[in-house]
Amino acid sequence: MRNMIIIAKRAAQLAAVVALLFTGGVNAQQLSRQSQFVQNPFLVNPAFAGTELGTFASLNHREQWAGFNGAPTTSSVTVTSSLPNRFGFGVVVERDDHGGAFRNTGVEVAGTYTVDLNNQDAVAFGIGLMGRNTRFDGSDLQLWQPDDPAITGAIESNFAFDARFGLMVFGEFYQFGFAVSNLMQSPFGLESEPTNTRNRGVRHYALSGRYDYALDQQWTLQPAVMLRFTELTPVQLDLHARALFDNRYWGGMGFRQGDAFILSAGAIFQDIQVGYAYDAGTGAVGNLSPNTHEITVSYVIPRRGVGFSRKGFGGRLLDRNLIIRN
Repeated sequence: MRNMIIIAKRAAQLAAVVALLFTGGVNAQQLSRQSQFVQNPFLVNPAFAGTELGTFASLNHREQWAGFNGAPTTSSVTVTSSLPNRFGFGVVVERDDHGGAFRNTGVEVAGTYTVDLNNQDAVAFGIGLMGRNTRFDGSDLQLWQPDDPAITGAIESNFAFDARFGLMVFGEFYQFGFAVSNLMQSPFGLESEPTNTRNRGVRHYALSGRYDYALDQQWTLQPAVMLRFTELTPVQLDLHARALFDNRYWGGMGFRQGDAFILSAGAIFQDIQVGYAYDAGTGAVGNLSPNTHEITVSYVIPRRGVGFSRKGFGGRLLDRNLIIRN
């Protein structure tokens, strides 16, 4: 009886994964998800690159639905840097495994330019060009119907190019951004479905904002919000708030509509920043495995010279003559 229960549970888990991958829900999962979007905004909006002082290298890893057989995992390495003359650049390499059978591996290079609105506010524009390899391994599936003609068990792989655009208005205590991904809606190039239907990238839109409210000289409250949607799916709301002590330690709570409650914590040790987030799933799959873990480790190389500050995390440069730190 115990073995039968284990088999039934694994079968239910597999069915949930297959349903997410091969129904309309896949349209909402073409891009990776980050609970710590406040800590590494470049993954959401390319315009962020270069708006903070210095060169930042970040490693992100997300284990979604931990303990779930064949659960999604996402790993990425990002580098962003502020340059003289209001320019910036960013690079990201990402591997997004949607559950074993379906996987995206890509690299993106982004460039940004910042325009000063006044001595307190500025707007940054960013464009990112990406190459993406999409791989489907049908041999990695365990099917209810092994003779299903729609799943051949073959391995398919294709490389395509796409782009994303972003802009961000920011000041000493706030930032607000808008980004569009999959601008060209490039086909995945997989043979299992005609390229003129859903077998292509879908444009994803993201609105995000953050405000830093100083409670006193040591404590800062940092509420943040993100709205994500596609042309095929409704809006999904992310809310998050962090309490920062001395701009070195923080704890936070968040909520992702229809998906999870989020707890986060982190600290800055000289030039290294470490952040952790735990998602307690509230959706249907969360009933089987509610635990998701995400960790981000960042290293900063402060910029030096005229118009730059040695300040690392959180330092901003608006006018190139005015240095602002949050």
